[in-house]
Amino acid sequence: MARPDPQNEIWDKHLHPHLRLLLPSSSPPIHLEARLYLPLPLPPSISKHVNILGEYSTVPKKLEDLDANLRDGLRDMGVERVVVASHPWGRLGGSMLDPVITSHLITAIYHPYHSHTTDPSTIEGANPDPDSVPLSGAITPSPAELCGRTAVISYNVRGVGLSGGSQPWLGTGSDPEDLAEIEKIGVGLLGDSVKEVFRFGYSWGSLLTILAPFPTAHHIPLKKTLLVSPPITVFKGITLLSSKKFPVALKDHHTHLNKPVWLVYGTKDEFTGSSTYLNFAEEQGKEVVKSIQVDDADHLWRRDEGQKLREVIRDWLDSSGDNEEMDNKLS
Repeated sequence: MARPDPQNEIWDKHLHPHLRLLLPSSSPPIHLEARLYLPLPLPPSISKHVNILGEYSTVPKKLEDLDANLRDGLRDMGVERVVVASHPWGRLGGSMLDPVITSHLITAIYHPYHSHTTDPSTIEGANPDPDSVPLSGAITPSPAELCGRTAVISYNVRGVGLSGGSQPWLGTGSDPEDLAEIEKIGVGLLGDSVKEVFRFGYSWGSLLTILAPFPTAHHIPLKKTLLVSPPITVFKGITLLSSKKFPVALKDHHTHLNKPVWLVYGTKDEFTGSSTYLNFAEEQGKEVVKSIQVDDADHLWRRDEGQKLREVIRDWLDSSGDNEEMDNKLS
């Protein structure tokens, strides 16, 4: 079967072009399988590499084995925003290939207007009217432009896929520290053009997203966080022996961001009832959590509810983070 052309293929049937890697964890002898999704068009220095494909089964490369030209090409792409995605619990089959990440998140970023191409220059509004440029010369990037400057890095936690080690049954082990390490490496690969980091956690991944240490580089701030269907009740049992519980960590996270953490959930979630989410959001307060309820959505976000999730993700990406006007309920 012919490989898809990363520049021109419609990615409804394939993974968006990405670099498949084996990256050091927070415990260096252990490596974690990761995928670095890149904006299009890809420069020749990157597209010619065999591990930039829309396939599921390419061979991952270790960080130290990356070609120097590939490293230079990544830094020259001008990526300004990195989204770090964390997947559901590996003990229940969760992985970085979960459709909420590979389909909903990736589509919301690279296909924001359901275009048949991920080349942002073809999206209406991508190229501003020269006559509309303010006297200062500063231009606010459109969503189309931002999708061409955004990279996404997802990874398998320990014991999942080709990642080494194993996950504990209780507690989070080294998983939060691993997320921070993957985040740091991903930003490092893309170079000094990166201006901001976003975090996206789905299900179990929401806990790691909140517990992970914050970026240490002052010039690369963590700007936004979105939690999708966090199983709040389950978290209480899993973190029974942990030093920091989810509600406390969430408030610390809000303090660092200085803006609300977005939380989206469905009314038919199999793990957490709507009343639990509503009570949790009320206890935390609107300044800590911006909760969005999606009617009829379950934990897996299938069919029409998946499209509603993509709308929430796009609004989260485009929001200022301060006084968003989005409704807290989607029908």
